[in-house]
Amino acid sequence: MKIRHSILALPCLLAVPFAAKAQNFEDALRFSMLSTGSTARSVGIGGAAGSLGADFSAASVNPAGMAIYRQSELTFTPYLRINNASSDYIDQTDVKESNTALKLGNLGMVFNNNLGKKSGWKNYTVAVGFNKLADFNTKTIYQGLNRESSFTELMAYDAQNYGVNEENSPLGFLGYNGYLLTDQSDGLRSIPYNNIIRNGGALLQTKYAQAKGAVNDFNFSIAGNYDDKLMVGGAIGLTTYRFHRTTEFIEADNTGNRNNDFDYFSLTEKLQTTGVGIVGKFGMIYAVNPYFRIGASVHTPTYASLTDYVDYELISETEQFGNGKQTIVPDNIYRSDYSITSPMKAVLSATGFFGTKGFITADAEYIPYNTMRINYQGVGGASAARMQNDYIKENFRGVINGRIGVELRANSVFSVRAGGAYYANPYKEGRNDLGGDRVDLSLGFGYKLGRNAFLDLTYMNSSYAYKEVPYSFNAPGINFYSATTNMSRHMVAATIGLRF
Repeated sequence: MKIRHSILALPCLLAVPFAAKAQNFEDALRFSMLSTGSTARSVGIGGAAGSLGADFSAASVNPAGMAIYRQSELTFTPYLRINNASSDYIDQTDVKESNTALKLGNLGMVFNNNLGKKSGWKNYTVAVGFNKLADFNTKTIYQGLNRESSFTELMAYDAQNYGVNEENSPLGFLGYNGYLLTDQSDGLRSIPYNNIIRNGGALLQTKYAQAKGAVNDFNFSIAGNYDDKLMVGGAIGLTTYRFHRTTEFIEADNTGNRNNDFDYFSLTEKLQTTGVGIVGKFGMIYAVNPYFRIGASVHTPTYASLTDYVDYELISETEQFGNGKQTIVPDNIYRSDYSITSPMKAVLSATGFFGTKGFITADAEYIPYNTMRINYQGVGGASAARMQNDYIKENFRGVINGRIGVELRANSVFSVRAGGAYYANPYKEGRNDLGGDRVDLSLGFGYKLGRNAFLDLTYMNSSYAYKEVPYSFNAPGINFYSATTNMSRHMVAATIGLRF
């Protein structure tokens, strides 16, 4: 089946038909906003892995850094993440939710090959493994009293434009069969809007959302070291996408009147997205002298093919109207096949060394988010894609992200690290700004467990805010509220490494 909706995730900034494809710019943005730190060491220095090298995270940032290895190595990085969310919506503020997850951030194998002294090429490395570039595990809730509009008006808008057939109009189908819409002489209308809001009452609106999933970079890289001055490398990445989200939107009568034909409804949406993409990464590092290195890398756009499955359940209680409580479940799961192109990346890096006492390193990363693209399969796909891609070009911008880190070695076995990263808001200023800047701060240490083993441990805090419009439609004069969510993520990562 070719329908096409992820309704409760839709920010609805575009006045587009809701039976149109709803895999939109949000999907392209979600899978394009990636981080770099995957090992505890790289997280500890803010993810600045562009010119330091000898860390498996370099395969996903600047593969030339793999040439700095002098031994073969196996790394394994589990991490614990705690997410705290605080949301504001209409008249209710600081509604809190949290969740905890234990995940695997990195698994990598590096094979170092020394070439002897007969050539300027000192060594080359081949590496395989994966780095986690995004973690979608979150849990949020917001709630507020709405005196201006009802979600059922969105159902009515869908029904008026596309009917109440399950295949063509899931919102209209659910609303009509759940007795939330009536067929009046002037068209389908929303019961709560007419009977409650227009009579001076309010609707208590609540949205719960829980998301899981990740973007993983499974990469194969090769790098070479020429005369300990020039390191070059390349990597091919197979990017996998997994995103599962369950949302529940509840709208309840707040008047206390048990005879106005509406008590509440609950609409649950379950979205599952899976996909795979391919990306190329190429870079170099030049050692100006023993105390200073510079690096540069370029990532091609990632070309990804994705599939969405969406399922719904509506529970409605309309009191005496329509025989009271109803449970409506569509017969089919809605499927969509589409593709996205994420933007290219360019990274410039520098590292300065304090002799054998440590280093300071920094990355500047350019990402043109306005070059993201989305394409759809099936009838009407070209026009729907053109609308979304025009929106992307008009509302997103190129950004420069910054990462910096420092490591100080107390002695030959123990070192301490600190880092910070700034990820810029990808939206143009004043253009339907649902995004926000993100700041990561980290602190960690490294400890050598003998000659051929080590342990790195890092704590990181990540904070950012974003806005979401739960629904909107073509209705001049109605105020559609946005919910603001402030996220604070705490992560503890540990890397165990073996050298051989």
